[in-house]
Amino acid sequence: MVKFGLYLPVYGGWIRSSVNEKEETPTYSYVRQVAIEAEKIGIDSLWIPDHLLNPIKGESSFSLEAWTVAAAIAEVTKKVTIAHTTLCEAFRYPAVLAKQIVALNEISNGRFWLSIGAGWFKREYEAYGLPFYEHDERITRTKEAIQIIKKLWKEDGVTFKGKYYQIENGVLEPKPNPIPRIWYGGVTEASRNLAAEEVDGWLMNESTVEEVQKNINDMNERLKKKGRSKLQYGVPADTLIRETDKIAIEHMTQMHGDKKRLERVLNTGLIGSPETVVQKIKNLENSGVDHILLKLSPTLKELKQIKRIID
Repeated sequence: MVKFGLYLPVYGGWIRSSVNEKEETPTYSYVRQVAIEAEKIGIDSLWIPDHLLNPIKGESSFSLEAWTVAAAIAEVTKKVTIAHTTLCEAFRYPAVLAKQIVALNEISNGRFWLSIGAGWFKREYEAYGLPFYEHDERITRTKEAIQIIKKLWKEDGVTFKGKYYQIENGVLEPKPNPIPRIWYGGVTEASRNLAAEEVDGWLMNESTVEEVQKNINDMNERLKKKGRSKLQYGVPADTLIRETDKIAIEHMTQMHGDKKRLERVLNTGLIGSPETVVQKIKNLENSGVDHILLKLSPTLKELKQIKRIID
């Protein structure tokens, strides 16, 4: 049965060029309130975007740091899984990240998944003095980071000599218990190969049912060639539920200033009446999706509508 995740509102809404969207300022107090309410209504997982600059509302807009938020949310929740969408590999050295994960895994009583990606937002690298590498190098660095982390979680005295990262007799104590599931976010050719080789779950971009099916078929073929079994599959979706499809579409249209992006959102999102949204969810589930990550705007207000589809 498909499970539901929720993007936590660390940026102040998910609609670019919004006209009428009224998200509350994404303070930690607001994000905490959303997390607690989401757990209460039965959301399975909470996903925290990881950016140093706000990629939705603009670089001068408010943005909460993802790792700190995850640790705090782990303390105030009891059941939901906590993950990121996705941790930017370049922001944290892999062995240090492996150590951080052990602590967060303990804080959450084993409810943390490592969801990582190679990064893409060049401007935030410049703003924080971080080197920004070419696409394939970013992927290779991420692959090496994942390999280091997995070794440190399981082995003693880890030595790793990669193209970009090296460690000598690395020590990680205590080991994580349980060992967290690892997710990867990215859909380029290099990213698909990485996911097929190294991780437990693959997070796609917003996609139509047909695109999801094509992506999953492609990934399953890659896994078969490598002798690996099925991954967990996740897809995000802008979500808006109203009494009728017409009202929902009109509401989403009113919020969007970018008409081209609106068309994409209407094709990939869960937008419509409860009956329509439930059918779209079934279609995604039938295509092989295990987790649907809901993007709500404004989050807390729209969360009240979600109970209608997950009860």
